Parts: sequence; C-alpha cells; structure tokens
Amino acid sequence: MSYWWVNHKQTYTNEVEGGYIWSPKENSNGAKNQTYLNLTLTKPGDIVFSYAAGKIKAVGVVTANHREQTKPNEFGKSGDAWSNSGWAVPIDWEVLSYPVIPKNHMEQISPLLPQKNSPLQTNGNGNQSCYLASIQDDLGLFLTRLAQPNNLDAIFSVEADINEVEELKIVDAINDDNIDSTEKDQLIKARQGQGKFRKNVSKLETKCRVTGVSEKNLLIASHIKPWRLASNSERLDGHNGLLLSPHIDKLFDQGWITFSDNGDLVSLTNGIDVVLNQWGIHLPLNVGVFNQKQAAYLSYHRDHIYRG
Repeated sequence: MSYWWVNHKQTYTNEVEGGYIWSPKENSNGAKNQTYLNLTLTKPGDIVFSYAAGKIKAVGVVTANHREQTKPNEFGKSGDAWSNSGWAVPIDWEVLSYPVIPKNHMEQISPLLPQKNSPLQTNGNGNQSCYLASIQDDLGLFLTRLAQPNNLDAIFSVEADINEVEELKIVDAINDDNIDSTEKDQLIKARQGQGKFRKNVSKLETKCRVTGVSEKNLLIASHIKPWRLASNSERLDGHNGLLLSPHIDKLFDQGWITFSDNGDLVSLTNGIDVVLNQWGIHLPLNVGVFNQKQAAYLSYHRDHIYRG
C-alpha cells in the first residue's frame, strides 16, 4: 500500500463527488509532468489524501487501476487550459467532518515532505504546480493520526475499503490458482464465514460466548486471524473462528475487543466499555477458556488486530 497526496485546486467538488481523480497526460506546453504520470503508478488499495483550500478534506482508497479518459465534462471552465486526453483513477472517498489543516503542523510535516514534487511549499501553502504527489509512509501515517480522533467513522470506512480491496485481490488469486474448484469455492465462501469454515467452527463453538445467543442462523462465523491475512489452511480451520453475535463480531473484527487465553474479554476504554454497557454486557466478563489451537490464533489477534 502506498500513500498519495492530491492537490485538487478548483476540481475538488467534482472529483470527490464523482469518485475519482483526473489529470491530463502532459502540461499545456507538451512537457511531461511527473505529478500527472503518478496517476499511472497508483494501485488498488493505495490511500489518497485530498487537499483543497488549505485543508485535507477527504481521504480515499484507490479501487481499481488507472484508465485513459477524456477530460470530465463537469470540469467546465476549470479545465479550459488542460488537454482533453488524460488519465483517471477511481477512488472511494470519505469526506472528513473535521478537515486537517497541514499548515498548523508544519514542524512535524516539513521533514517528511518529498524533496521533489512536494505537495506543499515550505510556508505550508499548497504547491500549485503539483497535482498528485507520492508521499512516504511516515507522512501518510502522521496525517491519518491527525485525522482519526475527530473523524473515526471516515477512517474506519477507509480501513474497511482497504480490507475489501485486499480481499478481492486474494479472491482473484484463488480463482487463478491451480487448485481444485471445490476447494476454491470453500475458500471464497470462508471469506463471508460460510461453507466448510462455518461448519468447522460450529463443531467447536455452540453459541456466542459474549451474548449467549445459541441460534446459529443469527450468529456470524468470524475469523480470529483475518481471512485476508490467513493461509488457505487457516481460512478453513475451525480453530480460527468464533460464533459471534453481529454487534460483537463488529467490535472483534475491527480490533476494539479481544480475549485472553483464559477467556477474559479485553476491551479498549475509549468509549467501548460504554457501548458494551449499553448492550447489557458488563465487565469484567469471562467467556470460558479456549483450547490450545484457538489460543494461538487469539495471540495473533491480540498482537496484530487489537487496537490496544
């Protein structure tokens, strides 16, 4: 996954509402422009920060490879100076309720800016000659941390979009793999907690350990080590799953809660305890011990998925 910074200038509304970014292939004088060529270097799953009028107003995820496309009609007079031939990159944008103002954080941002084709000037203003800039991971992570506290829904949606793109890549790889078609079908069904994986989990788990609900048609077979990060054998391993009520699955899948080997429910304290109480789930809570193989997967969950 790579990070990018786009300076929309006057096309912010068109591109964010339209779900894309677009640039001509070259400058108006026919010269090559690396910040236009950068559109051809993006990949599905990459993160793009949208900057306009001095603020990062949206964060998006690249959903498909770039394509050749004529200048969007909705640009109107804004695009009069640009060639009609260009590139477009489809992006699933999430608008920030509370935009980030980079100029307020230049002491931390300046050392992380690229030396060539920087999206910002040294004074913190946008670089008007730069359209799409490649930025290093440290800057991408820093901008995400700045945005997250006041824009949790948007950042979580971005994370979900990234996971979805990664999972679809794996589905394509499974379909292209030289394995039995029945196994392909089971591996892909396991992504949604269905098929052989669900049956394997149900042999070990009889109810949601947190809510006590035992009607299995109301429960989700949730991977402990996420499907996208697991090997094929782990994707079907019943020990790598729990039957969870949908709202509990959401917290577990997104890393807001986890479990100790002896069955203690572990929760973040930044509001999740309040949510659990509203659902009638009061801590401390022990949900019962896990077997050795389940404990190994839970160790991975605590180390890599749990946000604590």
